[in-house]
Amino acid sequence: MTHTERYLDRLNSYIDLDKYPIHEPDSKAAIDVVKRGHDMMRTDTLCLFEDFLRPKAVDRLCTEITALENDAHRVDYPCTVYGWMDNSGFAPDHPRSQLLQRRCSVITTDQLDEQGTCLELYRFDELTEFVRRLLQFDALYRSECQTLSIQINVMHANESFEWHYDTNDGVVSFTIQNPDNGGGFEYVPMIRDEDNENYDAVARILDGTDNPRQPKATPGSFSLFLGRRSIHRVAPVGKTNNSRQSLLLSYHSEPGHVFPKKTCERLTSRSNEPYKGAMTPA
Repeated sequence: MTHTERYLDRLNSYIDLDKYPIHEPDSKAAIDVVKRGHDMMRTDTLCLFEDFLRPKAVDRLCTEITALENDAHRVDYPCTVYGWMDNSGFAPDHPRSQLLQRRCSVITTDQLDEQGTCLELYRFDELTEFVRRLLQFDALYRSECQTLSIQINVMHANESFEWHYDTNDGVVSFTIQNPDNGGGFEYVPMIRDEDNENYDAVARILDGTDNPRQPKATPGSFSLFLGRRSIHRVAPVGKTNNSRQSLLLSYHSEPGHVFPKKTCERLTSRSNEPYKGAMTPA
């Protein structure tokens, strides 16, 4: 077996190349997969591909993550939905004033085995190129952040990651393990834009008046979500014997990307100080 054959065999041990031929990006089958992703993101802001990872790869990833759960960083603090804004001066019941709990555990890149499964999956150039084509960027690079280029969120019973927006253009994640009850991903696509925050609709989501979308993602699913304009959360986990495990991969349009020090510290410091916004006094 040649080096190329061994490499493709290893890639295929992670990703089902029969369904998702990312190793042949210019083939009709691969182009059709990317087009499906574009269609999903355009109409729903969520590209979700079931059975992207092979079951044995999911088992290997789950085994690595589970072994690290006891050493994960504890996250437990209230946070604004609008983390990038100055949220001072709003009425107490306004969406900009509300603080919602983030309660989970986070495994960071520096805790991972350099030769482990999480980093091996992340380092496949074919996966990076696949994400680039989905995002339609001219170039895309894996983050070089030693803390958050890979982030693994782990959640147990009574934990949740409440309503928020993202500040980047897209989040890539793999579902590794689902809890027995609850813990579903929920979202409302395109609820805001840069000229209209649509606070009335947001308020109806926060108080439970309106129902969000609730897609089902089975272990092994790939998702690319456009969360900058789509409010979303991980709903509370119910009684469960299994943790909820989600593997998040970070990319950037420029090489050498690292996350700001404050962003990394927020996830690793175990601080329970409320986060009221990027420009809001504590």
